[in-house]
Amino acid sequence: MSVVHLSPTRLKALQERWIGQEDRLRRIAQSLLAGEDWTEHLRGLPHVHEVPPRGGEALGRDLRGADLSRHLVPLIDIRPATVGEAAIVAGVTLEAMRNNTPLPDVSPFPAEFEGAEQMAVAIRRGEVFLLARCGPKPVGVVRIAERREYEELTDGRSYAEISGLAVHPAWRKLGIGGRLLGAAEGFALDGGRDTALLRTTLELGLVPYYQRRGYETRLMRQMTYAGAPMFIDVVMVKGLAGGRRRPGASA
Repeated sequence: MSVVHLSPTRLKALQERWIGQEDRLRRIAQSLLAGEDWTEHLRGLPHVHEVPPRGGEALGRDLRGADLSRHLVPLIDIRPATVGEAAIVAGVTLEAMRNNTPLPDVSPFPAEFEGAEQMAVAIRRGEVFLLARCGPKPVGVVRIAERREYEELTDGRSYAEISGLAVHPAWRKLGIGGRLLGAAEGFALDGGRDTALLRTTLELGLVPYYQRRGYETRLMRQMTYAGAPMFIDVVMVKGLAGGRRRPGASA
């Protein structure tokens, strides 16, 4: 192990070289996941020549000053799932539902699970499942459908209900859920809906997350279903503004 003490000026220079380099870090993340030489993506980065390369690698492994917690995230492609991908959607959804608490592969909430056939039927009748992939690997999904059940909570406005937001446990904390939610809102806008509605379980701790994304609580009610504990169901609404394009490119 080598240790070098840095002056404040030197530390600032190493951090500032990463400003505007989010795409570089995404490409590094992609190569790390693929087991490739990620140092290739450091070309042109200031001060990288100070770190000697390892055998067989293009450049030295230099990540000094990078904000990895925010920007070392993979390239994610988000597109509407086809009927032929219904089984993939079902698989990602089930895995997320089984891991909706810190306990691995177990939850106090029994999964009210829709299988591939039911999801294929939903796609055929016009519901949309946006499927997120990292390369060929499916990593998340979200569902968008036109509903009327809660129009009294949206001031009588037609709305898109966003549900089933699910990210595979191995791919959490990478911003994929936020990108899926944003894509769903954009899809709703393109479909002529300027209001989004979603439901979440209070006990799962996601209300603050949705509040940060602009959702407001309109209804809270005590509920249960077969085999589940008593819980609080939260209905949240967000007014959508501005125009967005349908997903169809890397996000």
